[in-house]
Amino acid sequence: MRKTFFILLMLAVIAFILWWRAPIIGNEWSKQTIYVGLLDVWHGASEDEKAHAMWIDDDSTEGVFEVKSIADKVGIKPVFAVIADKMEPAVADSIASWQRQGVGVVLHGLRHERWKDWNESQIENDIRQSIQRLDEQGYDTTKILKIVIPPHGCNTRAIRKVIAQQGCQMISGACLVNPDRHVFQLGRISIGTGTDLVNMRTLLQKAYDKKAFVIFGTHSSIPESFSADKTQKVLEMAKDIGFSFDFQR
Repeated sequence: MRKTFFILLMLAVIAFILWWRAPIIGNEWSKQTIYVGLLDVWHGASEDEKAHAMWIDDDSTEGVFEVKSIADKVGIKPVFAVIADKMEPAVADSIASWQRQGVGVVLHGLRHERWKDWNESQIENDIRQSIQRLDEQGYDTTKILKIVIPPHGCNTRAIRKVIAQQGCQMISGACLVNPDRHVFQLGRISIGTGTDLVNMRTLLQKAYDKKAFVIFGTHSSIPESFSADKTQKVLEMAKDIGFSFDFQR
């Protein structure tokens, strides 16, 4: 009985620390949220002088045009997680053109295959081929942001090792706010049709006060879960609170 009580108490303490140190929306918990959150707790206080935010839209389909429109209205630069060998020509050409205007590009796999059961050589080859394919499509591969989003949220030791060896950071499947922009594994907060704007404001204010790094995630490639209205409102909210959307360091 005493052992059970002690375990429950420890879990409650861990949950409180995670919630306080790295804000989490509602009940969107996962193994990665706990794992990455604990690493962030260990990281300590923010090294940034002010709070930063980034908006990453996944999968590079026709939805990118609506994403760019929203970003222009809000007055920020979006970041596109591109699937290098699965983009329609019009999409690939447009994002390459926007990249020359300061829009961010990060890697999201050559063909969005699952890396979970791949070895280090296969993962490294996928990253290398992704960069090569983007180069062929007119991207400035020297300016691809040093961030990799493993397809399907995969997170294994091999994936982490390869991404670290590439000198990049990794977007994990953790639903949380990062202490700053310098941790290796990054979490992000999804915006969709079910986003509660009141709860979002509370989370963002808390993150801003801690000089944290918020990464917003959307999937314009999935129309039924993408909300242009809520996405724009959340981004305007973050900008009004004072977050910097300058992702150049």
